[in-house]
Amino acid sequence: MGSALSGACGDRLYTDGRCAVTDHCQSEVQNIPGAICVDGHCTCARPGEGICCALGQEEPSCFQECRPCHECGEKPAECAGIPEPAGWCDTDADCGGPPDAECGVGRCVEGKCTLEIHPGPTESQVRGDCKQIACTSAGEVVETADAFDVYDDGNECTVDLCSSGVPRNAPLLSLVCPETGAGLCYEGRCVECYAANPTTNDCPSGYACDDIACVLRHCVNTSLDTALGETDFNCGGPCRPCPEDARCLVGSDCIGRVCAGGFCRAPTCDDDTMNGPETGEDCGGECPRRCPAGEGCQTGADCESRVCWAGACVAPNCKDAVENGDELGVDCGGEHCDRACAGG
Repeated sequence: MGSALSGACGDRLYTDGRCAVTDHCQSEVQNIPGAICVDGHCTCARPGEGICCALGQEEPSCFQECRPCHECGEKPAECAGIPEPAGWCDTDADCGGPPDAECGVGRCVEGKCTLEIHPGPTESQVRGDCKQIACTSAGEVVETADAFDVYDDGNECTVDLCSSGVPRNAPLLSLVCPETGAGLCYEGRCVECYAANPTTNDCPSGYACDDIACVLRHCVNTSLDTALGETDFNCGGPCRPCPEDARCLVGSDCIGRVCAGGFCRAPTCDDDTMNGPETGEDCGGECPRRCPAGEGCQTGADCESRVCWAGACVAPNCKDAVENGDELGVDCGGEHCDRACAGG
């Protein structure tokens, strides 16, 4: 052991670092290599050293000797104020990370700082942006094109693709809506018919195409047929919804789905109805309130989480490459993300 519990030199004890002469610091009673006797105590002869256990060892089951302070497991008092040399450390916090924090961390291993780098795609990715973010072996983030990272807009009448590294949802050139197996794809949406091209209309017998919907023939005769359910001229009831200020009985009679005082009213952002330019009920679009998870959306700007996928807002998560939820940075910090934010 570096410091004996007891021992004798003549009629005096010289233990626990006490001494009368330097020989007492390297004797059978106590052996502290590198130490000299100064003012009755064994002290390291070389500056910047302390009497200590090696890294990873603890008293009393260790061999104490004079070691550079940065090689001591537990720093002795004489090491106070002595800075660690470059590359040496006590904890992971003393070590810097790679150029980009997403690519790894600095680790303190046996007193020396090392870099733990994770090359390859990062966990945080913007879904559907036709790109992939990856870490190099040097710990730097690079962006590459990914033709398979297409954006799903939730529309069966568009083709989701990447064009020159940019996501596109091109209108599908098909007559029949592919998922429903009925209706027609027209200008990127599934409709019952479209009057602009009557040769492709497929309304049942007794029905006519009014813009993009199949309606009973009396709905296109420019007459008010209240007995047949119309609430105003060729609209309401079984016909297409009526415009603002037309007469109505219920909300479904109106384009804006709001019927008040017998007339169709303009949509508002507090009418408890999804209408107008909204993407969800009283949220998204031109409304000040952003939509919660599960409500409709066209882009991430419609959503509280700023993430829209397949036509619905998605709940925040720690891999969506967006600062949302209770995060303190992009996919870091807060109560739910394991990764700490750089500098936090």
